Amino acid sequence: MKEAQKNTVLSLFTRSLEAIVERKRKNPNFMKKIKKLNVKLNIGLEIDKDEYIWFHFILNNGKVETDKGRLEENFDLVIMAVPEDLMFFTNGENSLFHMLFKKNKFGKRKLQIKKGSTGRNLKKLIKIPAILSLDNGKK
Repeated sequence: MKEAQKNTVLSLFTRSLEAIVERKRKNPNFMKKIKKLNVKLNIGLEIDKDEYIWFHFILNNGKVETDKGRLEENFDLVIMAVPEDLMFFTNGENSLFHMLFKKNKFGKRKLQIKKGSTGRNLKKLIKIPAILSLDNGKK
């Protein structure tokens, strides 16, 4: 994949995650959750077998920050996925259960999660899908 294509994919995901959080922020039910959740994620988009585009996602007191590259220290979780699978997860087409137990096109789990530098952070792991996917606000 060329560098311009990598930048396009990276830009698409950072803007979509920011838009999802902004949409959730407008919902009073999620505003309290967003303000309480302080999370730092390293997200890897697997574009080829064992080749990743990395960016980090920081949600701190309701403010979103995304940037290219990995956080080297003080991050909570590492999430790795194929871009298509992560997009289907964020738009609500694939559930968390589906993402954790089905295989991707490279033979790995669709959503791979590793502990961060600050520990396993299971409580934050449980809260992340409610914030980052669109289907959780629908009735």
